[in-house]
Amino acid sequence: MFESWNTNISYEIILAIIIFILAILLRKLFARIVLKQLKNIVRNTQTKVDDEVFNALETPIKFIFIVLAFYIITLVLNLNTDFNEFFSQLFSSLVVFTIFWAIYRCIEPFSFIIDNITDAFGAELTHALKNMFIKAFKLFVFIMGLTAFLNEWGINIVALLASLSIAGAAIAFAAKDSLANIFGSLTIIFDKIFKRGDWIMTSDVEGTVEEVGSRATKIRTFSKAVVTIPNAILANSAVINWSRMTSRRIKMRIGLEYRTSPKQVTNIIQRIKDYLQNNPDIESDSSKAVILVHLTEFNESSIDILVYYFTKTTSWRNWMQIKEQNLLKFMEIIEEEGASFAFPSQQIYVEKLPEGLPKLM
Repeated sequence: MFESWNTNISYEIILAIIIFILAILLRKLFARIVLKQLKNIVRNTQTKVDDEVFNALETPIKFIFIVLAFYIITLVLNLNTDFNEFFSQLFSSLVVFTIFWAIYRCIEPFSFIIDNITDAFGAELTHALKNMFIKAFKLFVFIMGLTAFLNEWGINIVALLASLSIAGAAIAFAAKDSLANIFGSLTIIFDKIFKRGDWIMTSDVEGTVEEVGSRATKIRTFSKAVVTIPNAILANSAVINWSRMTSRRIKMRIGLEYRTSPKQVTNIIQRIKDYLQNNPDIESDSSKAVILVHLTEFNESSIDILVYYFTKTTSWRNWMQIKEQNLLKFMEIIEEEGASFAFPSQQIYVEKLPEGLPKLM
């Protein structure tokens, strides 16, 4: 009798393995024939949404064969009550898992619906709000799926959390920073402090914003490294948004030799001022910016002229090109006026040479 029971157990195990292998083979056959044909159909449509939805659902659809394998095993095998109940719960939990998994993966393909909502807040906020909505929906689906999965095993997650008061307090304390970062991201988005693509600078980092997430912001520095900063810190920090510049400043000092005459200095100042005012790349509207070219001081080894103006472009590359052209023009003006740039030097005056030293002829 004992040998007969062992034989039945072995037969049931072998049968379960065969059913599972058949499910795997049917899964591969279904993927090669049916799913491949469906992929070709959605690929030929004009919209890209169906392609994204198909790619999102492809893996959960394949997983259905594994779920069906467990279901058939519970029907075919002659299991006792405990094992039968276990496999029934396992099958139900796998069904719940597959449904919520498919919903979770379909959130991003259907994110175009979120675009219609976020467009009302303006193009600048659309991307950041879209990321927040997607992450919020994913978190909601994950929590609902986990709750439904645990309910299939008779676990009431609400009662479990309520009974774990100490753990709940610890979780709430741990979530404090997360909530602060979420509110920080909302502050950044709705106050329009910066958006993706902006060039910003804080006391710790300078670079281009790559992503404004629900927890942190990713900034690509000019050395091409990525710095991740919690939004709560950014929302409470002084942030310089260089991308909001209306024009870009150039400030320099031109040092002339002391042998330059007052007339030469006056002509150089006037010619530089005229050049800047007539340059189409320079902001000449006094309501937006100023052009200042003035003799400022007599330095130790030079007569200093302050040149202060703004370019119309805010692009760093274009700004550098304009600055280079202007510097060359300033050199040309100074050369045409017969003056020269000063360099650090000292002159020593000797009233009387010591006796015995030869006089220079």
